[in-house]
Amino acid sequence: MRPYRDQILKRLFGTFIGIGFFSFGLFAVLVQAEAASEAAADLALSYGTTLIVVGTIAIIASWGVKNLDDIWCRHPRRWWD
Repeated sequence: MRPYRDQILKRLFGTFIGIGFFSFGLFAVLVQAEAASEAAADLALSYGTTLIVVGTIAIIASWGVKNLDDIWCRHPRRWWD
């Protein structure tokens, strides 16, 4: 899979969103030990793991998908199309 370099602003925006998800998930996983209860710690771990996976997918998809309009910023269909 080769990275595409067109539509650079959309790709960078998607990358920043992915980095945000990834870092927030990493934070949730790292501070789960300080949770008030065991149930809250389990919830933080599963939420953090989910965000790490979603962030990774967003970063890979932002650079690996040819047509970004199918993922980010899809334009609505017009009645004349």
